[in-house]
Amino acid sequence: MPPRRDDAEPTIDLHGLFVAEAVKRTHRFLLAEQARGTVAVRIITGHGTGAVKGAIRELLTGHPSVASHRPSLGTDAATVVVLRAPTSRAR
Repeated sequence: MPPRRDDAEPTIDLHGLFVAEAVKRTHRFLLAEQARGTVAVRIITGHGTGAVKGAIRELLTGHPSVASHRPSLGTDAATVVVLRAPTSRAR
């Protein structure tokens, strides 16, 4: 995968992963990017059998970091996710 430009969304590529590992990595990725204040990320699932794609969409639907998500333009093999603003912690 080529290096990402500074103005591109942070991306996670889940090709070749089993469902459980893909879900675990995506969860951690979303939390980390939300904490950094990232506005949007891209999740690449590929087409495959659809098992990873289905599991990731289910995760996104109820994930506390996710404001919205949709298939990437022109393909169903990637998803663009808009993240909620980072939550501030009381001291």
